[in-house]
Amino acid sequence: MLFSRKFDSSKALAQRVENRFRGAQARLHNAVKSKSTKTNPALNSTAAKHSKAAKRSPSGRTRLFNGLSQPFFVKRTSNTSSYDIGQPLNGPQNDRLNPTKTSYAVLPAANSLSARQRFLRLCILLSLASMATFSVSANASVLDPIRRVFSPIINIIDRKPPSEPRAGKLVTEQPALDPDISSHPIEQDSNTRLSLTKDRPSLLNVMNAEFLLSRGEIDQALALYKQESFKQDATSVFERALELSLLYETPRESLDFALKWQQQNPEHIPALFYVAHLALKASDYELTGKVLSEILSYDSQADLSEILIGIYPNNEADQRRLLETLLRLPKHNNPSLLVMQAGLMSHLGQPDIALVSVNRALKSQPNNAPFIVLKADILKQLEPDRKVLKFVSSERKRLKNNKTLYLYEIRYLLELGQTQEAWDLLLVAHDLFHDEEVTLLAALVSIDIEAYTKADELLSELASSPAYIDQAYYYLGISAERQHKYERAERFLSKVMQENLVLKARQKLVSIQLLQGHADQALATLQQFSHQFDVYAPESAIMQADILRQQGKLPEAQQLLADANARAPDDTKLLFARAQLLDNEKDTALKHELLDHLLLINPENPDYILALAVLLFEQGDETEVAKSLTLAQSILEIPFDSPMFKQNNYLAALNILAADALSKQQYQAVVEYLEGPYDISPTLDSGIILLRAYQGLDEQDKVLSLFNDIQQRFAVGQQDLSDRLQSY
Repeated sequence: MLFSRKFDSSKALAQRVENRFRGAQARLHNAVKSKSTKTNPALNSTAAKHSKAAKRSPSGRTRLFNGLSQPFFVKRTSNTSSYDIGQPLNGPQNDRLNPTKTSYAVLPAANSLSARQRFLRLCILLSLASMATFSVSANASVLDPIRRVFSPIINIIDRKPPSEPRAGKLVTEQPALDPDISSHPIEQDSNTRLSLTKDRPSLLNVMNAEFLLSRGEIDQALALYKQESFKQDATSVFERALELSLLYETPRESLDFALKWQQQNPEHIPALFYVAHLALKASDYELTGKVLSEILSYDSQADLSEILIGIYPNNEADQRRLLETLLRLPKHNNPSLLVMQAGLMSHLGQPDIALVSVNRALKSQPNNAPFIVLKADILKQLEPDRKVLKFVSSERKRLKNNKTLYLYEIRYLLELGQTQEAWDLLLVAHDLFHDEEVTLLAALVSIDIEAYTKADELLSELASSPAYIDQAYYYLGISAERQHKYERAERFLSKVMQENLVLKARQKLVSIQLLQGHADQALATLQQFSHQFDVYAPESAIMQADILRQQGKLPEAQQLLADANARAPDDTKLLFARAQLLDNEKDTALKHELLDHLLLINPENPDYILALAVLLFEQGDETEVAKSLTLAQSILEIPFDSPMFKQNNYLAALNILAADALSKQQYQAVVEYLEGPYDISPTLDSGIILLRAYQGLDEQDKVLSLFNDIQQRFAVGQQDLSDRLQSY
């Protein structure tokens, strides 16, 4: 139990208190035996004495609390209307805390309290005081979300001295808690009073919700938080509930919750921002328009940038609907909305109207760099490059301390191929800002223009930065490789340890070692790499197998991948590499099984589809060949602008169709398939199939020309080429 340590620490005190009152109770019992309690003045005197002592002692007052009653004011993140939501809890667990079992003390009149009743009061006091003390003195990283919810609320102070408790009345006093103080002695002057009513959130319910969350019981935690958030003065509880809803529920569910709460609390303006953001996220543009109109009625210049973050529609239909929603809003000059309108119009092919909107936004915020950048992007659709560059350069000179505009102009110069001009401006920006991002970019451009001395100087400077040290080492290695200083390159590349860069560094290191003919050294490097970074063990095994294959050690390579696959059976890269090393004739069944498994995992992967198409085609069975042609045709149907399109796959699929046409003596079809692609991206297989087609058409001039081209381009001898031709 979370509070067991505090309870244990108070056991000794509780035992002493119990012994004290046990003696008093025994004396009272003896007095009752000897005299009637109605007429015994000694007994009445004793009771009165204990009652006065209870009044004087701070520990004689019961402190029960389960109420939250002070509004939580949302933290403003800027001078305009944007707001922060806190972070989720990663805290301890409490399996026992049950808010439905909150204890209430019903106290009799002070002059009729028995010793046992006073003892029970004191025990309850000690327990609850220890809970309160522990909840604020515990590690901040453990209970911070709970503290964030209730610490703004428990500062409601009733300055009046506590009145004498009456029989049958609840006493709900609690000491003031300061989250920055490690311990809170229970003193009469520091006591506060929290209203304990069913209309305000329960502190115990809030804490229980956090413990449910830490145990992974998300639905129960959310339900409890939402229940408490609809009570009075529960703004902070709502903030936490909405935060959790955003993490664990759909945008529609979060929107429904936020909208219901906002309608119950219409005076809470930040809730309008939440509803607007969630309405955009849920693509509810009608509601978005209503809420944005209401926000603009409060403040026409409100900063709405936080609302728009992360909700830009991906498809054109939603983009048009959002633009229509924004255009239907009452006439306004809100910069955030004008810029969003401009971005949507530009994307939808209306750059001239977009320019009008962004100019209106710049009129109110002329020094806003993102607005200037958007205008430059729009101008690219309307003006020649020279005019756009002139605009960007003039704005950069006007706002000469703005790094964003420097970087935009530099990247635009690089985009236009004006590398030297970009490099000169980079060196100016480096001296002006002393910024690590600028330094790295300057070093990369220095490598590109072969200014290696300057590149090494900049990268050596960058190596002193903990955030950029690995990138500095990597590019120092690249610079040394470009200068053919291989030993220096190996030294720097081997120092790279950043996880998202180390794989590229080791691949480059291995390629340098292989270039020098040090295959054994490359294998040792990869073995060490897999021990240092077990997350990259599959990639290391694939590279080792490729080196063994190049050395003619195919069985060893296959065994190495089989062993690695056994250690990582679900790694698709390993499975595919293993399938590629298998022979289409000798290992047909195993290769077919592996490829089928891969296609079950990812049926749209063009690499897997092509590999299976080649395997089926080489089997020669009519049914399998028909399946192969269907798979090859699906590769050809991938659009050129698709991220799945690969030129090598496209050409290989064409080879399958052309080889099938060649087997049917459809020589002209072969020429139509391969003549154009061979001119653009020649491969040995394409050349040989096309050569056979020319032979079938008896076009001897083309046969001789292509034969010589293949020999020169692919360094194939007469006998080798003749052998390949025979295979077709």
